[in-house]
Amino acid sequence: MSEVAVLHSQGTNDGALVDMNGMGSGEMAARLADMETKLDLVQKFFKRVMKKDEDYGIIPGTDKPSLLKPGAEKLNELYGYAPLIKEKHETRDFKTGYYLAEVVVQIVHRSSGLIISEGVGEASSYESKYRYRWVFESDLPKGIDKDSLISKTFESKKTGKEYTRYRLENPDLIDQWNTVLKMAKKRALVDATLSATRTSGIFSQSEDEMEAWLEGESGEVVKDKLEKQRSNPQASDERVSFQPPPSNGGRISDKQYGKIVGDAKRKGVDEDSIKNIILYVKKKPINELSTAEASAVIKFIADTDEDGLQDLILQAAIPGVVS
Repeated sequence: MSEVAVLHSQGTNDGALVDMNGMGSGEMAARLADMETKLDLVQKFFKRVMKKDEDYGIIPGTDKPSLLKPGAEKLNELYGYAPLIKEKHETRDFKTGYYLAEVVVQIVHRSSGLIISEGVGEASSYESKYRYRWVFESDLPKGIDKDSLISKTFESKKTGKEYTRYRLENPDLIDQWNTVLKMAKKRALVDATLSATRTSGIFSQSEDEMEAWLEGESGEVVKDKLEKQRSNPQASDERVSFQPPPSNGGRISDKQYGKIVGDAKRKGVDEDSIKNIILYVKKKPINELSTAEASAVIKFIADTDEDGLQDLILQAAIPGVVS
């Protein structure tokens, strides 16, 4: 009988421990050795196959890596699992644009058909990222009293100048419904995958701890590395330099262009905005960057948090602000 079948027959569910009553020391030792081997394989899989900021990464507003949808799909492929949607519940209101999607995803073992875990995910059009949009004063509808709106003030980390954006209700919430449904599915998939593959602990670490784990470093090595990082200047302290190493290389490659746009989007910056940032800082369009300059931009995006990028969007959008 396969291991999956054994776990199923003993009534385990969603990562519960196997009841070892009556299990001999030899069998327990064999299980321990098997678990250690699997953990070693998972570590190698993360290092060789999983890509940072594509399969896992820091979601804006959080401080620890999270499993992303592409990574969940790869983990299920490794384990021989298949995700299936068990339930989907939708609540719609065409007058207000309110939409709630609730999804239950099951992870099923492909060979045996056994259910390994279930995950739940929900999303709503009333989540702030769907319900509202933030605009400059110049983009406010005519006749609206800006003092009646919720606003946010941003301070430029470079110039110290403050800029204000105003929150407006999104008038096209119904257009967001399909996106909201996809988000609910994604959340349910990730929830189910973490349970099925027992990888929740990997994502309870800090980013530095996770990187050290991938390199097979010990706890003491991790501690020493973190202490050195805290005592040294961070690349993010030089946010807008974009200073590349000397190079006589050619123009930006398609791969570099795609990475710049993809990395920016994962930090809440769309393609047009990252182009504006580059034009603002480098005084040239993205397609005129050299390969070295493009590499510097990629590193800059990786080292800059979402607020820093939003700050640059504001600077690039306002006439008269120069670097």
